[in-house]
Amino acid sequence: MRYMTMREPRMNNQKTIKEENIKTLFSLISSDPGVTRAQLGRITALSPTTVSTLVDELVQRGLVLETGPANTQSAGRKPIALQVNPRGRQLALFSLSRWGIRFWLYNLALEEVDTRFVEYSADRYGGFSEEADGTEPDAGADYMSLIESILVKSPYCDPARLLAVCICFPGIHLAREKSFSWSAMRVSFSESDVLQLERRLSVPVFLGNAALCRAYAEKKQLDGPNSRLEDLIYVTVRDGLGAGVIAGGAFLTGPENSAGEIGHVSVDYKGKRCACGQRGCVEQYVTLDALAERVRQVMNLGQAPTMAAIGEYCTKGNEAVCEVIDDAAAMLFTAIFSTVCITGIKRVVIGGGIEQLGEYFLGRLRAFPRDNPHNKLSQNIDISYARSGLYGDIRGIAQFYLDHVFTITMDSDEHWGQNGRRQITA
Repeated sequence: MRYMTMREPRMNNQKTIKEENIKTLFSLISSDPGVTRAQLGRITALSPTTVSTLVDELVQRGLVLETGPANTQSAGRKPIALQVNPRGRQLALFSLSRWGIRFWLYNLALEEVDTRFVEYSADRYGGFSEEADGTEPDAGADYMSLIESILVKSPYCDPARLLAVCICFPGIHLAREKSFSWSAMRVSFSESDVLQLERRLSVPVFLGNAALCRAYAEKKQLDGPNSRLEDLIYVTVRDGLGAGVIAGGAFLTGPENSAGEIGHVSVDYKGKRCACGQRGCVEQYVTLDALAERVRQVMNLGQAPTMAAIGEYCTKGNEAVCEVIDDAAAMLFTAIFSTVCITGIKRVVIGGGIEQLGEYFLGRLRAFPRDNPHNKLSQNIDISYARSGLYGDIRGIAQFYLDHVFTITMDSDEHWGQNGRRQITA
């Protein structure tokens, strides 16, 4: 079992050098299907012999395919094009939310093989009731069994080719307590539950905070061929509110993996009691459920509307709905501004589902710095919606696993070493 805050390689020997080189070639082939050995050599500055040897090993391991002569303008013998073998391995990916589990099965080219959503409400554990005492019941055994059941029932999942099971969840890893707190779902589970699943499946299990997964997916979208995004705040608004922060090219998580919990910035110290024990946390007011319920009440609707429907109300100028959304934007900007003040990072991306509100909501967020020119700290904050899609957490954890955890020529424990913990650069 591993968590998204990983250890960096501590060795610099021939084994690790080979692993880094072969992973670099694998990543380049993955991002540019049809690339040739000669092109890989020019990009990496590795010798033709080294490139050829490592690519041959990728082919022999079934990770890369030779797809025939490349389409080039050069005279003479055509070089051979390369691509990742989509049937080489599979990744099972799970996104946990208050409402259930969304499952994807990807091949190594990160193409969808299977997907489904299984309803399973976290409310059944009682954490959302008004009488809840704030404790988080341990629901890990239930969720791990459900994940196992979904895998077994997938007609496309091949256990022999399964590389890993990756789980993204809206919460934090409590390393000292050897447990995971799903704050947005108001349940928890122990590391032992995950280890038992890992043993039953005989496959590595990898976990990541949903906001960090989304931040990594967004970084991959924004990275250019000759540039890398170094600083980003990804604010995810879904069944909870959190942030994935990339600072100086690395995840900012803190020594206890708790950084980014901006949903617990208080906007009303006399407000609603939060599961964290404080009052008026912005997460009590700005989530998809909370916004939908407020709009349902002001519009006297029989059922809660979708985010897209709420956005349409705003576009049409419905005053009651606009007031709700204006209020939500003000509270969310308070949390964003607090995070900007602490980190100094001014590139902010919003996603997780809230982006379905559309341009009205984004415009209100962007208006706060513009309407307060005297506030120098808020100037030049760049707020935009996510490019990585509604399910960027799934894409992000898959890409992170292949980029930073998956090893080709080395055992994973040998690669990462046994002592010390550091967060890996994103």
